[in-house]
Amino acid sequence: MEYLFKRIDCFSISDSMVKTSIFIFTFFIISLISLNFVYSWDDCPFGETNSSCVYPGDCGKYIDTNNNRICDRSEPSPGTIQNRYPVTPKEITLPEIKGSTIKTMTLEEVAEAYSIDTKDLMNSLRINVSPKTKIENLRAYGITNSMVKQEAEALFLEYNKNIYGENTVINSSHTYEESESKNSLEKILKEDILVTLGLMILGTLYFFKLGRREIRYFALAISLIYLGFIRGGCLCVVGSLQQLSLYLIGAINGNYLYWLTLFFLPLGFSIIFGRIFCGYACPIGAWQQLLAGIGSNLTKFRMPQKLDKFLKYFKYIFAIVIVGIAMSTRYPFFQKIDPFSYLFAFNFTLYGIISIAIVSCASLLISRPFCRYICPYGAVMAIFSKFSLYKLKAKNGCKSCTLCDRVCETDAITKGIVDQSECIRCKKCIDSCKFSILK
Repeated sequence: MEYLFKRIDCFSISDSMVKTSIFIFTFFIISLISLNFVYSWDDCPFGETNSSCVYPGDCGKYIDTNNNRICDRSEPSPGTIQNRYPVTPKEITLPEIKGSTIKTMTLEEVAEAYSIDTKDLMNSLRINVSPKTKIENLRAYGITNSMVKQEAEALFLEYNKNIYGENTVINSSHTYEESESKNSLEKILKEDILVTLGLMILGTLYFFKLGRREIRYFALAISLIYLGFIRGGCLCVVGSLQQLSLYLIGAINGNYLYWLTLFFLPLGFSIIFGRIFCGYACPIGAWQQLLAGIGSNLTKFRMPQKLDKFLKYFKYIFAIVIVGIAMSTRYPFFQKIDPFSYLFAFNFTLYGIISIAIVSCASLLISRPFCRYICPYGAVMAIFSKFSLYKLKAKNGCKSCTLCDRVCETDAITKGIVDQSECIRCKKCIDSCKFSILK
């Protein structure tokens, strides 16, 4: 009997061990299946290696939790077996497209050439336009051909590194690091802004300290040649008023740290010293100044004083109208009618030729007509200059000889009384005064 109980107890223990073993084995199998479901070295289920599905996809068959456009089940488990075998670097050739070619392409075509998404390219450029927009038309947003090329290349490299990892080898004449080095600070401090700042500093030094007129002519020449023709008029301080208005209503997006700098930097000088930008750094003013110098040898025409004062109010109205039209149409309208955007870009359409001819002929007769009567940014500058800390004034003892009136480039002086809002600090009145009254 005692033997029988021992056998029964033995069978009970064996049966318990069997059940425990089955449970452990089953748990082990399920664990392996679960791990294999999350990370596998096989192809994605149903042969999917990429998909437009949003996580977790149709019936969970496509899972991309790290947003790298590769199904998680096609990727190795992180930090485990992926480094067991040496990884062969993936060689990628960066498309080489010339800036002159990109100029004629649309955003959609550029994105296709670099195998990137058009929306990603527009987001990178911070613009919201039609994919069919030509790159040359992005000048209205302050975007150049080279900027589009740089952003497209950076996105191409980012896409491929996300797909193939850090072992990607880029075959190109320039490297990814060079594209990445264009950080936000470098985008603000572009060469044209630095040149503008330098010219305004030079103009300030000339007006207060330096005595040679050649310095001013040098500043105007740099402004006209570099900021005007070389940069293609992309330094559009005149259009910055419109651009910022469109940005505030959310009509367009762009590099607005650049636009803000472009808008407020000359105003900062204007509040302290007066309209230094207009007199020394504006390429539009430099072109008119060049023609005025030629015209002064041909004719001695002078705008009637009453008519001149009346027309000077027109730029304030024009500034309001331009901003109003731009905000209502949600389009940078001014660039389409600005004659200098055609001149500096050598864009000689029928309208461009006619508008350039009108302004240029007027500049031969009248000193700086566009600056005095039309320029919308000039209207803003005039308001700030009126309250500048430094004011050009005639001391007691003015002889009212009107010599300073006659040499003033913007007719801002009447019998020794200076209109601070119109004075561009050209210094001609100071140099011409025989009695050293103006200071």
